[in-house]
Amino acid sequence: MACNIEQHKMHMCALKAENSNECIKSLSDKPTVVCGNCGAKANSPDNVCAPQKLT
Repeated sequence: MACNIEQHKMHMCALKAENSNECIKSLSDKPTVVCGNCGAKANSPDNVCAPQKLT
C-alpha cells in the first residue's frame, strides 16, 4: 500500500509532527499494526504509511 498526501495527514508520523498527542493516543490505544517505515503502532492500517501486522 502506497502512502498518498490525502491519507498521510492522518498517519502517526504526520500527527506526531503536529504534536497531536490526544489524537495519537486515541488512534493507538489498541494497536494491531506497526509502520514498516518508522515503527509507529496504530489501531488501523489507515494510520500508518507502511502497515505490517503486529506479531
